[in-house]
Amino acid sequence: MGVREWLKEREEERKKRANGGNDGLPEGVTRYVRLGSELADGKVFALLAGPDDWYFYHVHEDGDFATRTTFVKKHTCLHSPKDVGADFGEFAKRNPSVCLSCRANAKRKLYFMVPVYDFEYRTWRILDLKEFHAMNLIDDYDKLEKAAKKFAKDYTLVGDVVLIQKTSDGKSYSLTSADIDEEILVEAQKFIGTDEIKYAELANFRDEEDIRKILEEAAEFDDSKVDVYVLRERFTEPDDVDPKF
Repeated sequence: MGVREWLKEREEERKKRANGGNDGLPEGVTRYVRLGSELADGKVFALLAGPDDWYFYHVHEDGDFATRTTFVKKHTCLHSPKDVGADFGEFAKRNPSVCLSCRANAKRKLYFMVPVYDFEYRTWRILDLKEFHAMNLIDDYDKLEKAAKKFAKDYTLVGDVVLIQKTSDGKSYSLTSADIDEEILVEAQKFIGTDEIKYAELANFRDEEDIRKILEEAAEFDDSKVDVYVLRERFTEPDDVDPKF
């Protein structure tokens, strides 16, 4: 690759980051599916990966759903994997040496990113799901696949069409089989395993100073939600360090 191509690639990457990874989508539409509004009446997607290949990560957030009060603004835990295929056990517990929010004892929750093909916009998008919602979709996924395997042993839901919608009680989401024109489905299947999906970018790993500001805001609102003593800790350089180094 010549320097011109390299610089062009770098510029394209900068534009993508500036656009939040939403290139190719209409204005106002993001890579993240808006669960509440877009799934209210159900929406048809093609699944681009099975549960074992869903990206998992942790977030720190705290709030009261009933009153819509946010105590700790949602942000990605720095002790999270950067891509699919990581060991669950390695990231299951907090790591205070890596993440300030872990050190400050902010609530930590498990999330999953489910890659899907959106037939409406003809590109990949992401379902960003809390653990509870992911478990419900996995249950539905397993039931559908098990039933289909009775007639076709090698069948997989990956690359097939599903309808994802709110459950009847409105508290979670369900996954059922659906149909679409075969030619359209073939286009969707081209996105299976695509390297366009950069999970580390989607997860938006912040630097420690950004996280500190989030935690300081939380402490000002309610100092019982984070360990305020941790926020007072600052790195100080020893007096005997030669300034030349």
